[in-house]
Amino acid sequence: MKILFTTQALTIGGIEVLALRLCEAFGKAGHDITLYDFNPDRRSEQLVAQYDTSRFKIAGLAPGPVADWLLWKTNAVLFKTGLLRSGLRQRLIERHFARFVAEQKFDVICSLSFHQDFLACKYAAPAGTPVVVSMHGTYEYAAPEWSARARSIYDYTQAIIYVADKNMAWYRQQAYYDERKPIYKIYTGLDLSRPIPQAIDRASLGIADSAFVYIMVARGIVEKGWQEAVQAFLSLKARWPDAVLLLVGEGEGVRELKERYRHESAIIFYGAHPNPLELNRLANVGLLPTYFPIESLPSSIMEYLQCGMPVISTAIGEIPTMLQLTDGQVAGCILPLPAQGQGVVVAELAQAMEQYLADPVFYEAQRQLARQAARKFDVTDSVVNYVKIFTEVIKK
Repeated sequence: MKILFTTQALTIGGIEVLALRLCEAFGKAGHDITLYDFNPDRRSEQLVAQYDTSRFKIAGLAPGPVADWLLWKTNAVLFKTGLLRSGLRQRLIERHFARFVAEQKFDVICSLSFHQDFLACKYAAPAGTPVVVSMHGTYEYAAPEWSARARSIYDYTQAIIYVADKNMAWYRQQAYYDERKPIYKIYTGLDLSRPIPQAIDRASLGIADSAFVYIMVARGIVEKGWQEAVQAFLSLKARWPDAVLLLVGEGEGVRELKERYRHESAIIFYGAHPNPLELNRLANVGLLPTYFPIESLPSSIMEYLQCGMPVISTAIGEIPTMLQLTDGQVAGCILPLPAQGQGVVVAELAQAMEQYLADPVFYEAQRQLARQAARKFDVTDSVVNYVKIFTEVIKK
């Protein structure tokens, strides 16, 4: 099957990493896969290097350095003078994408983010190529603002895949919502058979073998709960001097905290990492006290579970179901959010964190549950389920 996936950019982030994971997994399954990168100038080569790109091709409008510089300068001049409001660069990217779709004659296009979904549907229609949208949280904020685009996506796409029930909430409220439109809830996942890199050890980070390490891996935005994690950690540090907090991510939510707590030796601000599993294996408990409104199926939680770590997170998106086993047991702790747009109660987060330190038997039992919960996130299962859907839409 000849399949085109699309991504806004190949930077360190959940949807972007998912695009690479899916392309690699589909390629391993024997499909002819291309990933169209709409912003190759932002590409993290370190991130791409974590995947076997012999299994798939990466496409996009990528002029040479000089031409790219000239393009940016021209774009800026036209924008400032008001001669062009939509952006020259964006127009050229769209034109390149339209030509690429027309020439390559893909069997199906699978798009993973709202604005790329719109472009996929817009330019697949003239080519007669079916589109399957895979939702991962972007519709919650984009569809109300770009309602006409959301309608055109819905009208053209042959099927919709989603990972969290809330992903479909906006469409379900629209008058044009059609119960006959094929929709499928399918989890994405990880390559659970891939060895975890071990180039980094605790000693290289200044962490003692005896330390109990909490790790938080996320985008560096405030709503992921960075400040709440730091405050909760500091509240228990005096009672547990061997505790360490390892923070992995970059952005506005981290920079101010890094400056404020630069003298706290037990808090390690690592920065971004293209393969967080390498750091997860050094830790004991995974944290994600998120109140990010479009949170759906966080990759960081899958990765925590793969490394056998219980997870402390919040009741948002699909997170509670991610951590729950079929017998009702939970591989971690789910904290309530006091109100929309507000973070967790720090005292409750600290209490949940301390329980793992104070009760080794409980901690070990939770580790076993985490390993069991990880099994539901096998990307080979995702490929099988996606292929079934692609096959149906191609037949139609």
